[in-house]
Amino acid sequence: MQNVNWDEIQDAQEFDNPAPGAYIAKICQVQDVEEKEYIKIAWDFAEGEYMGNNRDTYKRAGFWPIVLIRSYKPKALPFFKAFKTAVEESNPGYRFDEAMLDGLRGKRFGVVLGEEEYQKNDGSTGTRLYVVAARSVQAIRDGDFTVPAKKLLAAPTTAQRFAAPESGTQGFGGFTMMDEDDGDQLPF
Repeated sequence: MQNVNWDEIQDAQEFDNPAPGAYIAKICQVQDVEEKEYIKIAWDFAEGEYMGNNRDTYKRAGFWPIVLIRSYKPKALPFFKAFKTAVEESNPGYRFDEAMLDGLRGKRFGVVLGEEEYQKNDGSTGTRLYVVAARSVQAIRDGDFTVPAKKLLAAPTTAQRFAAPESGTQGFGGFTMMDEDDGDQLPF
């Protein structure tokens, strides 16, 4: 490490994350994942105090912190249509064309964000934002949306806590399962 004048360096500040709620968004990237039949939409906050927040995270960390996935499988088409309608209503004169997904770039729409718990790689519980719904910009401005309660992880049942892993014979808190009638002498 080079000699650093630490008196000239400011301490890192915590990031001010958006709260669950409704925001005006702008589409930055669209990717069609044909083999899974969905589009993946990278978007950013288009107005307010968080404007540019998602793109800044992408530039700093290399990932979009909140993406919108819209499936076009037959059972999911009503959700896709709600997204399509929100974008069309928010951008006068724009008509969605599935053959020209790049036409979505730069278009605005409303997002409703909720919170959900998830299990981190280290086993602890974290909280993240996710897109609950796509709405028109006008619906967001009119307050025509509902922010759901935080989605909590289900507590494991007693059977799940003490179940043996699917591979191997470890279970019950790390003890090896033994058959009662295997005939071997116990070592104690």
